[in-house]
Amino acid sequence: MNRSFVRIVLSLAVAFVAFGGPGCSKSQTTNETVADVNGDAIKVTELREFLGVPGGMSPVAGVPTQRKQEALDRLIAGRLLAQEARAQGLDKTDEFRTAMQESEKSTLITAIYRKEVDAKAGVSQDEVQAEAKKMKAADNTLTDANADIRAQRSLYEQKVRKVQDDLIAAAKKEFPTTIDQKMVETIAKGETVPDNAVLATAAGDNVTYADVKEQLQRMAGMGREGREIARNPVAITRVLTREVTGLSLAAYARKQGIEGSEWLKTTRADIERSILVDLLAAKILEVEAAVDDKEVETYYEEHPEMFSRQGKSVPLAAVKEQLRGFLRNEKRKSAMNAYIEELKKKAKITVNEKALAGV
Repeated sequence: MNRSFVRIVLSLAVAFVAFGGPGCSKSQTTNETVADVNGDAIKVTELREFLGVPGGMSPVAGVPTQRKQEALDRLIAGRLLAQEARAQGLDKTDEFRTAMQESEKSTLITAIYRKEVDAKAGVSQDEVQAEAKKMKAADNTLTDANADIRAQRSLYEQKVRKVQDDLIAAAKKEFPTTIDQKMVETIAKGETVPDNAVLATAAGDNVTYADVKEQLQRMAGMGREGREIARNPVAITRVLTREVTGLSLAAYARKQGIEGSEWLKTTRADIERSILVDLLAAKILEVEAAVDDKEVETYYEEHPEMFSRQGKSVPLAAVKEQLRGFLRNEKRKSAMNAYIEELKKKAKITVNEKALAGV
């Protein structure tokens, strides 16, 4: 199962990248329902966060209406799939329970992160105007509107980075981390190290060599490349740093009383939906769409522009399996889209256009 959302929220604690620009903070208090899917509300803050504003505490800036609508459509599809997954009882399966247990650390981290961003990353109109003035002084070709958008984005990203850095620093101060670099060097030399060897510790928990190998081999595969990366000291240290940082942050979140909070409740609901969507998708696409040689050959012949390099055609044999994979993915995508469309036909969906415009 590809729980990409779960991996993303854990990485937020280590490295945040803003995909959109927030607006100023005077609109923060508004959290209207932007869409309702069979009685399940999608709030403005959720859509803002989906568009790149952590916590959704400020409006996005410079994002066209079409992109907002596309993002909302994806959230609606997620709601429908999660609801269908529950209807099929996938939330009662061992796989779901295991996934939720594995995601507990991510849930705690994301919840405390959202709380801190909401409390400390607001950008006032005065700050925006002052920053925009500086930008226009440095570049007199900037319009007032563009200067405001850039100022909002810059100020917000600065504050979010500070929140992130301060949160990690506070967590590591409260729950120090250690990495056994000598053991990492021993692994790099090719010497035998048992799977249960402890390579790092934080908040009373250990990270073993088995934990590291599992992650690295999952990324690189179980073959030669996977074995080699499992001995790479840089790769090992990166995994260890991420893991112990996560352990410290989760322990810090608990100490800060995040358990039982609305922040944790909302975050857990988000992750539950993500896991349910993944489980349902795996079930729908359990039998991969077959692509025979004739389909591959037909596509190759009908799209010669895709298989040309420096004016010469690339032989079919050289791209056959990659093309087969591409066509298989397209079939799977089409199957999922058709499934979502069927769910939409049976669903009651309402969209608050006014709230959407204010996202």
